[in-house]
Amino acid sequence: MAKMNYADIANKIIAQIGEENVLTVSHCMTRLRFTVKDFSKVSLDDIKKISGVIGAVYHGEQVQVIMGQHLLATYNEIVKQGKFREEAAVDENLDAPAQEMKGIKGVVNKVLGYVVACVTPLVPAMIAAGMLKVVLLLIGKVIPSFTESDTNLILGWVADAPFYFMPIIVAYGGAKKLKATPVYSMVVAASLLTPAWSAAVTAGEPVSLIGIPVRLVTYSSTLLPALLIAVVAAYAEKWCNKIFPGVFKNLLVGLCTITITGILAFTLLGPLGSYAGSLIANGFLWLGNNVPWLGTGVLAFFLPWLVLTGMVWAISPFLALNISELGFDAVLRPAYMCHNMAEAGAALGVGLRAKDKEFKALAFSVAFECIVAGVSEPAIYGVNLKLKKPMFAVMVGGAAGGVVSALLGATAYQMGWSNIWSLPIFMETIPAMLAGIVTSIVVSAAVAFIVGFDQNEAKI
Repeated sequence: MAKMNYADIANKIIAQIGEENVLTVSHCMTRLRFTVKDFSKVSLDDIKKISGVIGAVYHGEQVQVIMGQHLLATYNEIVKQGKFREEAAVDENLDAPAQEMKGIKGVVNKVLGYVVACVTPLVPAMIAAGMLKVVLLLIGKVIPSFTESDTNLILGWVADAPFYFMPIIVAYGGAKKLKATPVYSMVVAASLLTPAWSAAVTAGEPVSLIGIPVRLVTYSSTLLPALLIAVVAAYAEKWCNKIFPGVFKNLLVGLCTITITGILAFTLLGPLGSYAGSLIANGFLWLGNNVPWLGTGVLAFFLPWLVLTGMVWAISPFLALNISELGFDAVLRPAYMCHNMAEAGAALGVGLRAKDKEFKALAFSVAFECIVAGVSEPAIYGVNLKLKKPMFAVMVGGAAGGVVSALLGATAYQMGWSNIWSLPIFMETIPAMLAGIVTSIVVSAAVAFIVGFDQNEAKI
């Protein structure tokens, strides 16, 4: 194979986009990302013809050049030749790109684009940790004594880490997306996960911050607080940079940024998801008590977004309450199970339709993780949310499975996980839950396959 001339590749890419047309340049795992002044001056077709380029798309206000294994070498040449700095703004007072979507659709696209950018740094770790969970689970099934071993315990900590510390990594992704200093957002997000805060939540004693009562909530594995923290920290940093003179910037900008953001994180941003989740939980429980089949179906329909925002953690305590006080749960666990299987089904549908072999393999592997280990995050962030349209398939498939399982009487009598190994907790209603699982997988896979997605986005 001929040696790649990365300097030449970089020169041709810059020529097609226009050095003066570039606002910022950055990269993810496989793509060069150029935020441009005027997209009409860029020819994606000509970029695709450059040797070494796998593909090119315009998405999320960026020209994205897919480079695969040639990414870093090409990126370094582009930064060198164009004298660009990573994500450094060329002009702070420019109009939006010419082809920016307007209205509600544009707002939704921006929000989803922001969420995807925030979780992108976390996806590889989630997939690896999810597979580790599957391996540990399977070893435990073959060798029962392994589940009580220190090896299983410690490796379980490793597998849990990306999920537990999700807010910190998401805050990093959000800060990078907003061109802010990542460490400020990361520090505030980390403060929500400190052992001292966890101990305060467990103790249950009233806590206040500058006289404002603070809601005692655990924030591990949550997304919404970190998304909001990154936004507030970015604006706080910009404001501080404007008001403080140069000689005091190093001393005061960071101090004020983390202080302002920290106060808002504990008093408003963090509790927001918990408050909203509690209201939603009461609504679903009312439906479950009065129209059980509708409650399970509606909850499964909205669960993808409740998981994304972290509101699901405000609902989960009611599951334990149902089991302990009533001795059963006929709404929450069946809905959780159907949602996980719908995530798997949508990923399977994507895998069946995807043209890129690596992405196809990724879709199938994360579907396997959902079904076997009950780990849905890699499927959500690595496949379904990334492609957007499969999220609709998840909602439809989850709702269909939820309705079927509820109509047939699926009821959980013990606490468990939302994976195939937890079917025994449904006791005599196992056939009902199995019917819901099959319905969720088949419907979501069919919808994802039929609705389709942007093949240019379905690449690793």
